[in-house]
Amino acid sequence: MSGDEAARQQRETRENWALRAGQWQEQADHLARLAHGLNTPLVAAAGVGAGHHVLDLASGVGEPALSMSELVGPDGSVTATDLVPEMLAGAEKRAGEKGLTNMKFQVTPMEELPFDDESFDAVTCRIGLMYTPTPERAAAQACRVLRPGCRAAFLVWGPKADNSQFIVVDRVLSEVAGIDPHEGAFTPTRLGDDGALNKVLQAGGFSTWEEQALRFSPRVDLASNFWRPQLALRIGDRLATMADDERQRIDGAMRAAYADLVDGDRVQLQVHARIGVGTV
Repeated sequence: MSGDEAARQQRETRENWALRAGQWQEQADHLARLAHGLNTPLVAAAGVGAGHHVLDLASGVGEPALSMSELVGPDGSVTATDLVPEMLAGAEKRAGEKGLTNMKFQVTPMEELPFDDESFDAVTCRIGLMYTPTPERAAAQACRVLRPGCRAAFLVWGPKADNSQFIVVDRVLSEVAGIDPHEGAFTPTRLGDDGALNKVLQAGGFSTWEEQALRFSPRVDLASNFWRPQLALRIGDRLATMADDERQRIDGAMRAAYADLVDGDRVQLQVHARIGVGTV
């Protein structure tokens, strides 16, 4: 990919996520409650512990950076970063509300980190690497800022076919709302195939690398309209400015689509995420 094309995609990604920032901030507490199943294995894979100085990439509105700040304690620190200032502002606000004093915040693309070599004991990135146009450059930067023997852990979504939310939401956005589900370089399952993360980590210069699969099968109540937060996060301010009848039409299509996954008295969802771990 040429430098101009990568810059264009990065700009498009930043602008599109900025439009979603308000909805992500509104859903921040809800997302934090759902985050445990992804945070715990990611943080463990990176080897984060008390007293560590950790870099979190694509921190969004705060997780797992906020949770890690409590884990590393007063002798450690967490530096939260994001490409989008509007997203990171939400994380900083939540950190202040929680009284967390061992956190730093830096707006930066993950491909151009403004930190010295060998500055951190661990690097984490949850649901972010697949949105950069040059994930190999991001991996190389993570490798550069890690101390020898330390690890970076990147969590991404698995294949689309293994993730109910992307199958359903993508179809409804495209067929019912006429919205390109991949607008703004939204490519959530881009690195989801087995081995894709290993290739990125190898290209980034890590000495060893491995992948882990995370699979969940949550059962949810169809009557709870559980997809509404998903929809808000996906299309951001567009949903807020949409006419009532259009929102109702999308809502009905989501309900009908998820009804196809009903098993007994619950909707049976499938979730597949992958963690790539690189050691310096």
